[in-house]
Amino acid sequence: MPFTLQHLPFLTHVLLETPASLNFFFRPSNQLVSPAPQAHAIIKQYAILLLSSNLVALTFLLRDVDEVGRAVAGALAVYHVAPLVRAVSRLREGRMYGKDLGGPVVHAVVHGIALVELGSLYFKLL
Repeated sequence: MPFTLQHLPFLTHVLLETPASLNFFFRPSNQLVSPAPQAHAIIKQYAILLLSSNLVALTFLLRDVDEVGRAVAGALAVYHVAPLVRAVSRLREGRMYGKDLGGPVVHAVVHGIALVELGSLYFKLL
């Protein structure tokens, strides 16, 4: 199966969320301003959820894109809305803490790209 432009959104998701999931898992204290110790378990669980979404994206990266693949792209696109909104709100409020993996500017850009790519695949623009 050849790699096509339709596979790019899945590759983008995997490349974006792999470092994020590892960062959340191995450095949970860096994710909150002053985390309570019990927050670490929740952050690590979130890391595993991100890793799971990567495994789903990887599955669709390695097969032909069909209607099921487009539906999965739509589901993954919805995920990227929340980090994008969070990054933009941090920029508007001038909250620049949590500069892991580039900080809010980088997060806004890369999640915006992932949202557009995955949404374009879902809406059959790719």
